[in-house]
Order: sequence, then structure tokens, then C-alpha cells
Amino acid sequence: MQSTHPQDPSVAPDPVSAAMGERLLQAWRHGTLVLPLRDENSPVRLPGLHSSVLPASLSGQARVSLVGVGERFAAWRLVPQQNAPVIVRIPHVAPSELHQSLSHEIAALTLIPPEVGPDPIAFHDDAATSPIGHPYVVATDMPGSTAAPEAWTPMQLELHARHLARLHTVAAPGRGPVSLGEDPWSQIPPGPASLLGEVEQLVAQWRDRYGMVIEEHGLEPFLEAALEVAAGIEPEIAAMSTSSSGGFVLAHGDLCATTVLWSMPEPGREHPVVRYIDFEWAQADDPARDLAIIGGSVHGGPWYVPMDEQRVTRFVECYLQARAETGEVPEAVADVAALRRRMHAWTAYERTAMLVHVASAASTRVAHQRVLPCLRSTLAAHLDLEDGADG
Repeated sequence: MQSTHPQDPSVAPDPVSAAMGERLLQAWRHGTLVLPLRDENSPVRLPGLHSSVLPASLSGQARVSLVGVGERFAAWRLVPQQNAPVIVRIPHVAPSELHQSLSHEIAALTLIPPEVGPDPIAFHDDAATSPIGHPYVVATDMPGSTAAPEAWTPMQLELHARHLARLHTVAAPGRGPVSLGEDPWSQIPPGPASLLGEVEQLVAQWRDRYGMVIEEHGLEPFLEAALEVAAGIEPEIAAMSTSSSGGFVLAHGDLCATTVLWSMPEPGREHPVVRYIDFEWAQADDPARDLAIIGGSVHGGPWYVPMDEQRVTRFVECYLQARAETGEVPEAVADVAALRRRMHAWTAYERTAMLVHVASAASTRVAHQRVLPCLRSTLAAHLDLEDGADG
């Protein structure tokens, strides 16, 4: 068995640096970046290789390039001489800032329907034994590029809605992480599902960590409003747990414009192909979450597609039509009024989280400083807040 060579995390290359590219190439040449699971003590887990990376060599010469840097991950494309390209995603933040363990992301990828997103190849969640000095996830490369939010067409929204309906054919028993193993839902908490508890916990963390930012920008009314909206749909979230038809699904959890890829139509097809990437937030959840995150009346920056009420209504209609084509639609989803109420609440929660993040980064990042006024004003309108000028 080939062994990894543990690296000292204190001297590990910056995840976005040229030195990291060299480290990735070295790990691939030595065959340590992707190792089969030979025994329970293997530091690299391999839930199942996609056919495109078998049976060719998992070592040797390759090319590497940095293809993107998100809020938490840097993405590198590694192109071997004897294999299909793969994407290596490396956190550039502390582990405590990640939403969940990398194992949950890779577990979610094992469940998604074919062609919805990338196939899982491997992950490594221990920096101390990692061949590149950082945790990482390896998945197949997805062709395509993102579209600017303001450039999205009605056709793209419809295609996204139909693709999302395919992802949501994977039913789940509640809200919680996806796990590797025989039972992917083994870590979902028993009993009625809750959203309010999660929002309360995060608001407390924001107040503790970003107290000065919240005070400087006058964000406390947004936090209180998000809590109030979450409390308003808490009975509906709980009822989904006890309903015979359920309604929870495998959700992406971060389906904004930066995680949706578009590529040229395939032969014999008229429309572009849509695919999803970056499943770091994926878990069992309310489908209204994924429906809300793409955009709507609350927008700003490269993430959210501006949509008036007519476009949102049509987007939801396309989604429900596609869900109906795949089978019976659960009552919690088919009830459009209830679905829209939950979308409203998810928008309040998710955009408030983004507002806090953007405000905290505005002092050092010009791009976030520019986004802040639009995101703030549109969210204030969504929450019926009489918002004054940003402090």
C-alpha cells in the first residue's frame, strides 16, 4: 500500500498559491492524492471512483490550474496525462468556519442523480496527514461556466427549476447531514424537524463574533426580523416531519448563481445544459431552501438573480410541473401558498446570514463594500424594515 507523507500544517502552502499547485502535482505524481480505501485506517476515504477516472493511472504527470476562489474554498483543476480532469477543492478558512465536515459533502455527492452534479472521487479531512497539508475534496470536473445574475434569462430559470426537481427526487426523512455508510440519514436528529433552533444558534454566534460589525452597521433589526420569520414557519417545518407524505429532500443548500454551471447544448438538443457544483452545504432539508436561494426580490453581488414576483411565480410553477413528472408531489410542496411562505422565511434567514458576512468583509474587500447597500436595502424591504442609511 502506498502511504501518504504527513505535512506540517504550519508550513502548508496557501490554498490559492502557486506553491499549492506544485504540492498538488507532487501528490498526484506520487499517487497519494487519491488512494483506494484499503483499510479502516487509510487517511484518504474513497467512496467510489467514477468510471471516467478508471482504469487509468491515478498517478504520473499532470497539469494543474486554479479555477476559482469562493467564500471558503479554492478550486483547482488537475488534468492528468492518462486520465480525465478532476477538481480538487481546498478550504482556505479554518475548519471551524466550514458548515460541516467534508465527509457529509462527499456523502451527498454519492446520492445525487446522474448528471445533476459531479461524481465523488475522494476526500481527506485531516490536515495533519494530508499529502497537501490541508483537507480537501476530489470530484469529477463539470463542464460549463457561470452566468452573471442579471444575465439570467427566463429559459435559464426554467431549466434550473427542472434540474432542481431532479435533485429533489432524492427523498429524506427530516433535516440533517448526509452520512457515508449503509444509512445516509443516520445522523438526522429524531423527532420533529426545526429551523428556529438553528437560526437562534447562528444569531447568537453572529452576535458573539461580529458584535462590533452588527453595531456599526445597525444590523440588529435584521437579526430580530429573521428570528421572527423563522419562528413563524416553525410549525410548518415540524409538521413536515410527521406528515405521511413527508416533503424533505436532499438539498444543495447553496444554489446561487455562482454554483450553477451552463454549457453548450449537447448534440440533438436545443437548450444549454445546466449542472450544479460545490455541495459543501448539501444536506437533507426543505426544498423551499433551494428554491429561495437562487434569487428574487432580495439580491446583490454575484450570487442572486434579480426576479420580480411574476418571474418567481413562473419559476415555482416550472419546478412543480417537473416534480409532478417524476412522481407524486408531497403535500408540503404541492401547497403553493405554504411553499412560498417557507421560501420567504428561507430568504430572510439566508440573506441575513449573507448580509452579516458581507458587512464583516466590507472593510477589507472592495467587492463586498459595493454589494452591501443593495443587499441591505432589498432585504430591509423583504422584512418590512424601515431601514436608515448604513452606518
